Amino acid sequence: MKLCRPNLAAAASRAASGSMKAWLAESPTIGITKINHPIPTLKRPNDVLIRVKAASVNTIDTKMVQGYGDELLGIWHKAANCNSAASRFPMIPGRDCSGTVESVGPSVHSLRPGDEVIAVVPAIEQGAHAEFTVTPDTCCAPKPRNLSFTEAASVPYVACTSWASLVTFARMNPRKKPSERVLINGGSGGLGTMAIQMLKSWGVEKVVATCSKNSFELVRSLGAIPIDYAAPNATDLLIELAPFEVILDCVDSELAKWSDHVMGTWRNCVHVSVVSPLMSDTDRYGVITGLFSTAAKHFNRAYKSHMQGRWYTYAYFMPNQECLLQVSKLLEEGKIKPIVEKVYKFDEMPAAYEKVSYLHGKGKTVVEFD
Repeated sequence: MKLCRPNLAAAASRAASGSMKAWLAESPTIGITKINHPIPTLKRPNDVLIRVKAASVNTIDTKMVQGYGDELLGIWHKAANCNSAASRFPMIPGRDCSGTVESVGPSVHSLRPGDEVIAVVPAIEQGAHAEFTVTPDTCCAPKPRNLSFTEAASVPYVACTSWASLVTFARMNPRKKPSERVLINGGSGGLGTMAIQMLKSWGVEKVVATCSKNSFELVRSLGAIPIDYAAPNATDLLIELAPFEVILDCVDSELAKWSDHVMGTWRNCVHVSVVSPLMSDTDRYGVITGLFSTAAKHFNRAYKSHMQGRWYTYAYFMPNQECLLQVSKLLEEGKIKPIVEKVYKFDEMPAAYEKVSYLHGKGKTVVEFD
């Protein structure tokens, strides 16, 4: 398998030239600054250059500009570029967007300039908080025609993270009606609201979601049963609704840890958490020691569940074209809908970062570029 990217002069020449406005983090200690930056070029045969119309701000963006994941992702970045001196900084953040195709590499046949798309950007690439971004064609899907660019931009990252959690790690089947009953800890945020909707669109009959009391109406409108995580009898309410074959943690809380108790036993039930110590531990201790530290924490968290035929695992954002294509279709059919809490203008990007860093949103935060 080749790790080095080919130098595709022909493909690169098709990309736009000149400069663009972009939000850049020069280093983990400075934060983001708006600058003029060269428009990226196509370096791989399957690359797509997108003129960004809107992009969401995710929690991961607010962390990555502060150096989160730099140790592990830095090694991946060096390997992908075949350059031991390659650095992830200066960094343009932003993991998902909507926009129009500006140019494509010679191996791209499903997209052409002018097409409207939704897209995710792999974690080691320069991101979408700029007027242009480059991503592989497998990270793109048609923008639903019934959505604005702002609405469409709220979907790709949380959809791919939900898919990775529920399909890749929890082994649910999104191609036919699943039989699992699902509990989501933290159901009112961007990830939780998307996970609820994807589950309901697949035909899952029982979805229970913990959230704050003022999020009950939102969670109920999406088809889930809301439980107030702060209620004194929250555990009793979950016991009444148990058992669950799949639990998804969008938050790290004592209730999320306790919820192992409402899983079925000896039925290959899976508890998935997107709150993993992997990046922070490798940043703190280095890759080798960090991996051992993460493994130890996983064992300490999981071994009691394993003794009862239950499984515990971490999940991560993973680009997935099948997910993007399915979600694009579901959005166009009205079976799921974007949940946008707040919209900012391009020049207000720092305010959007500050808002997302508080971690108490209902739905997504999106930045409009026009």
